[in-house]
Amino acid sequence: MIEPVIRKRPDIPESIEKITEKARELEAIYDVVQDPLVLIDADFKVQRANLATIQFAKNHDFESVLNKPCYEVLYQRTDICPYCPAAQTTDKKDNGFQHFLTPKSREIFFKVGEKKQTLQLEFYPYPKNEGEHWIVEKISDVTKQKEKEEESFRMRNLASLGILVSGIAHELNNPLTGISLTLQNLKANWQNASPEQIEKRLEMIKNDISRAAIIVSDIISFAKSDRVKVTLGDIIDTINRAKDTVVRLYPHLSKNINWKILFDHEYQFPFHPQKMERLFMNIFRNSLQAFDYRPGEITIDVRKTKNWIHIIVEDNAGGIPEAIIQKIFDPFFTNNKSGTGTGLGLSICYSIVQEHDGTISVKSTEGKTRFTISFPASGENTEDPL
Repeated sequence: MIEPVIRKRPDIPESIEKITEKARELEAIYDVVQDPLVLIDADFKVQRANLATIQFAKNHDFESVLNKPCYEVLYQRTDICPYCPAAQTTDKKDNGFQHFLTPKSREIFFKVGEKKQTLQLEFYPYPKNEGEHWIVEKISDVTKQKEKEEESFRMRNLASLGILVSGIAHELNNPLTGISLTLQNLKANWQNASPEQIEKRLEMIKNDISRAAIIVSDIISFAKSDRVKVTLGDIIDTINRAKDTVVRLYPHLSKNINWKILFDHEYQFPFHPQKMERLFMNIFRNSLQAFDYRPGEITIDVRKTKNWIHIIVEDNAGGIPEAIIQKIFDPFFTNNKSGTGTGLGLSICYSIVQEHDGTISVKSTEGKTRFTISFPASGENTEDPL
């Protein structure tokens, strides 16, 4: 059998064959792209399209797409899309896309039948000839990506809600524990207690209920962006109240603790008294739990430098390991070996200090932990603290 001889057509130069072959290769690459790619001329008509465009437009062949208005073929519209970057430059003398010189992107919602899609449109200018500009449009279906982002957003919201709820439980636990202990004491001793003793315990219950009410009030106003309402108060009185409350709530933990409150005179400045008391209650409770029923000492040193008031709380409960000291203000972080606690106490302290335009820092050396809390004496942060 004689093999046929394949001869090149004499009228087609070899260079044209190579160009044709390259064009086929580029077309193959073009068709592999999963997102629709469309070349649109100055009259908004489709001049080139890949296979993904045919599928997106629900057409069967290229003939039904080419030389048809892009807005009609792609989006079933009767006029130019309002989100087209060249929608405002349709004057013939401007050749449609003349003023569209840089890539642009748009995100749109697109509905086909009952199906809703989120599309990311990318537009790239293509200078066809001098004074004539075309455009390349890329269409990406980002519906699933957006659904994942929305789900992630919902999960973050749920996590934030969890932090809020845990913080509420953490904060309400203090006054509720105080009420429970006082009621137990009254129940066990009311027959032998004097009227003065009963009245004193009822006053303690009243104060704890007031604290709980303030916490609930804070929750109600949680969404408001108003600054914390402050009044002129004595920080020494607030520290003493916080210390007395913690000792009452945790009598066994504080049994062997020696307290020292050092100050040379009264220090008054604007602050929210209940929130400030909660701040020091959380700090003191954190120290008591670190002692774990062992004897020790907690020192509170109040001093003033320039326009700042500094409260230094130091304990000798053993210190904080360097590996975790940077994490102690993070929500839910706890080093409590018993597994109890929410890990929100110091996070709440940080928030209260921030509300008062203050700063809080911690250092731990030689078995001691020192918290330094600084507030502007005038209620306005005008310079850096120590």
